[in-house]
Amino acid sequence: MEKRVRRYKKKKRNIWPPLSYVILGIALFFGLVYGGEMIVRLITRPPATLVPSPSATPPLGEVPKGTPPSETMEVTLYFVDPDFTTLVGEKRTIPKTGNWLESVLQELLRGPKNSALFNPIPSATRLNAVFQEKDTVYVDLSEEMMKNQSGGTSQELLSVYAIVDTLTAFPEVKRVQILINGKEETTLCGHVDVSKPLERDEKLIAQIR
Repeated sequence: MEKRVRRYKKKKRNIWPPLSYVILGIALFFGLVYGGEMIVRLITRPPATLVPSPSATPPLGEVPKGTPPSETMEVTLYFVDPDFTTLVGEKRTIPKTGNWLESVLQELLRGPKNSALFNPIPSATRLNAVFQEKDTVYVDLSEEMMKNQSGGTSQELLSVYAIVDTLTAFPEVKRVQILINGKEETTLCGHVDVSKPLERDEKLIAQIR
């Protein structure tokens, strides 16, 4: 009986070496198959396309260095003095684009570079659209132009004419009408009639810097 047990154990030990060879062979087979596939993918993969960093694009309104003068335009943007009583023009050079009206208005919405000046246009106001019909420009602004008004006469008057006087500085623009979300409004907060196109008012302008 003891001899039989020993023979059984001896036979059992002999099973593993062949089995380990089988497992090793399977592992090598799959390694070669998938490894070869990965190598083929790496060889045939197209070269990566370099995407410029956002920081490489100059901010709106800033002219990249080396831009020829023929590709820029000088504009006068109107902001207000610390007392919120008059408009003060700030000269700025911006890139000349196809839709120059949009470029000028976006630059106006950004606010002054001079820390002594303030933007009368209410915060968070966005430009929805701008288009021109003959000598009249229609400026469509977001509802913040109305909702974020202080309620006072000065801000409403100066916020309207900061836009009007900025755009009518160009000879091809004689009048400007402000729209809110594509609709005509009678007034922004009860003091200035914006239901029709407005002409330039130079009495509000104090100086140009």
